[in-house]
Amino acid sequence: MVDEAILAKDSVALVTGASAGIGRAVAVALSARGARVICAARRLDRLEDLVAGLPGPALAFELDIADGEAVDVLLQRLPEDWRQIDILINNAGHDLGGRQPFHQRDASDVAAVIETNVTGMIRTTLAIVPGMRQRGRGHIVTIGSVNGVEWTANHSVYVGSKFAVHGFTNSLRMELQGTGVRLTEVMPGLVRTEFAAARWLGDEERAKEFYDRFDAALSPDDVSDAILYALDTPAHVNICDLVLRPA
Repeated sequence: MVDEAILAKDSVALVTGASAGIGRAVAVALSARGARVICAARRLDRLEDLVAGLPGPALAFELDIADGEAVDVLLQRLPEDWRQIDILINNAGHDLGGRQPFHQRDASDVAAVIETNVTGMIRTTLAIVPGMRQRGRGHIVTIGSVNGVEWTANHSVYVGSKFAVHGFTNSLRMELQGTGVRLTEVMPGLVRTEFAAARWLGDEERAKEFYDRFDAALSPDDVSDAILYALDTPAHVNICDLVLRPA
């Protein structure tokens, strides 16, 4: 294994959920460092606007990670010279209909959270890992949550999804030990993004009221900085878990 940082000029990075929030901030930061960035999300118009403003080569790649068939063939859908992915940022996720008692939840919303946060994330990883193993090189960063290590009332479905992310990431890291593929889980506390508005179907006022209850919140750039810190370490160093909380 060559002991060099994975984040270098012309490294290829795939960022899911890149159309807003943490994903967008990560895409901007990676491009600024010289990486070629595949910006993946459902909202192609937003991705095209993002890519147009990035300093380096980038692709706007329409992808819903809850669409299993699309995820399974995502490499084949990419141009051939973009398929050797060095960095995977598993960022896409949501909490549709969340922050309410479990017995009041809509079953379809519950399924949607699990299909994206858990199944979609795992399936995306499965599409990328074989190539990384074959090349003996790669770094997967999964965006978990402090809710993956602690529980909260009226938040059971999202908490359950992030506990699954935490368990999957740690188990897969053990499995890939010695292959040249590293795994990092970044677990932020409260981050002020469009996440809360999406939870309540675009209700911006309710989202603002939610964030305003707290004394402080992280920004997407705070999370992006932590991701770059993990990527910048030499290949023999694996930053396993990074927990970020507002101070």
